[in-house]
This record gives sequence, structure tokens and C-alpha cells, in this order.
Amino acid sequence: MTKHIEIRRKIKSIGKKSTFNSILEESILNDVEKKLMMMHYLEKKDLDYIADILGYSRPGIKKMHKRILQQLGSLLLLAVQHFLQ
Repeated sequence: MTKHIEIRRKIKSIGKKSTFNSILEESILNDVEKKLMMMHYLEKKDLDYIADILGYSRPGIKKMHKRILQQLGSLLLLAVQHFLQ
């Protein structure tokens, strides 16, 4: 399994909105990136919808999402493991 898929699984395993918000608040993400993550993982919006709402193209949002996952990488995995304990 690729790291990208593993990170997505860990994010989806977060049960509490407050936990997810705490992880985002502690991250290095800007406001647009945080909004993308909240819309996609908490509100269950697809990337087409998010692109339209945020004023980006679908390929641009996909690229941003992938970059966010790469940026957070190990940090996110550690945070998720900590919050799930």
C-alpha cells in the first residue's frame, strides 16, 4: 500500500470532529488547505464540489490534496495514532 493511501485511511479512521480539527490546527497548513481537508473528510464533499466552492480547477484541488498529504505524511500518522489511543 502506498503512503498516500495509508494516510487517507488514517484520516478516515478519526472518529471525532474535534480530534480532526485539533490535528489541522496543529498543522502547517494554510486556511485554504485546512478548508479543503475539512470539506473532504468531515463534510464528505467530493473534490469537484470543493474545487468549485474554493475557486480552483479540479486538477488544481487534486494536486493540492496530494501535496497536503505528502506534507503532513509522518506527522499526520503520528498525530492520528496519538489521538486514537
